[in-house]
Amino acid sequence: MTLWGIAWGYLWNRKFTTFLTILSVALAVALISSVLTLREETRKRFEEEGQAFDLVVGAKGSPLQLVLSSVYFMDNPTGNIPWTVYEQIKNDKEYVQSAYPIALGDNFQGFRIVGTDASLFEHKWISPISGEERHPFKLKEGKIFDKPFEAVLGALVARETGLNIGDTFISSHGFIKLPEMLGGHDHEQHPYTVVGIFDYSNSPFDRAIFTSVNSVWDIHGEHHEEKHEENQDSKEESDIKYEEWGKDPHSMITAVLVQLQSPALRFQYREMIRESTVAMSATPVEEISKLFEQFLGTAKTVLLAVGYLVVIISALSIMIGLYLAIIQRRRDLAIMRALGASRIEIFGSVLIEAFWVTALGILAGYFLGGIISHIVGYYLSQKYGLSITSFILTSEHITSFATVAVVGLLAGIIPAWQAYKRNIARDLMEL
Repeated sequence: MTLWGIAWGYLWNRKFTTFLTILSVALAVALISSVLTLREETRKRFEEEGQAFDLVVGAKGSPLQLVLSSVYFMDNPTGNIPWTVYEQIKNDKEYVQSAYPIALGDNFQGFRIVGTDASLFEHKWISPISGEERHPFKLKEGKIFDKPFEAVLGALVARETGLNIGDTFISSHGFIKLPEMLGGHDHEQHPYTVVGIFDYSNSPFDRAIFTSVNSVWDIHGEHHEEKHEENQDSKEESDIKYEEWGKDPHSMITAVLVQLQSPALRFQYREMIRESTVAMSATPVEEISKLFEQFLGTAKTVLLAVGYLVVIISALSIMIGLYLAIIQRRRDLAIMRALGASRIEIFGSVLIEAFWVTALGILAGYFLGGIISHIVGYYLSQKYGLSITSFILTSEHITSFATVAVVGLLAGIIPAWQAYKRNIARDLMEL
């Protein structure tokens, strides 16, 4: 029998202890693997969607907030800008290839209602990840809106709400559903009719409800007129300000999604927007990269530190388990020596045991990490429309697995050395 077979036989004879040791290694590897997978995949997905538009133009404030609210529908807008800003950008044929208005303000069951122009649904771009053309606005059924208060649903919206073609729904003011006592307000006077449903695109657009800008304007124009009438007799009438939509609600939008003639024009056009309008612009891919480096980069470091701490604890369990096993089977080792096995072979057989435990722990941990990534990825796809590949193998994965393997083998050196230097004559006398 070879040393590999002997080592495997010893591990199999103490199955429960071996299982627990492998499990400890697997848990550490699963944590490390899932952290690396989720960070890499979410970064890819966010940056892929961030490449959809060269710039986002909106009210001055946080550039990241502007990007998250207008491209990913994950945050509150920074405010509103005049419609004339959109017209100025759209008519700038020298720099701008296409521009799409975005008007936010309402929701249905927590899903954003996005007022826009139907030309947005023809927008395509090349994915920097796969190199394939992305076209997230493919109709599954129905048609694109062409009248006020017609709506086209993202795939997740249709699935979660159960709405079908021809159904109607009432929007709620704001970006989350609130009870009336907390300021919630339903626009019952203007129900929407579902005329189309998009197919799954694995993008944030799956979580949005699309309608015309005019529909959003009409609802909020009437809403603010009602508020104005209610306050006509109030002493604070002079302090009323239409901060959300302006005195003329038909003059305001939330943001403009801009595709330039060339990505190289991003910096130059951002300066032009800053100098010539009351708005600001942000580059989605740059803001998302900053988010990952500043916030998620720190979170990754912390979680990886925890993972490697667990690796060290696992290494200690490997070392202790093998050390105790050497003591228990000193008779077997003495017989092997008496039958002609050298000290080096004894040393090697113990190291092979450490290798088996570590290798099986890494393999089990990789698959366990994939399962964890799949579960978290399913949540992200439901919540944010981001598709995650559960099982990937990057250079960071390989480096971390190699580190765990080295630590595992190092943990086997002390027990192996103890077996190497045992006194064969004394052990045989104790038989």
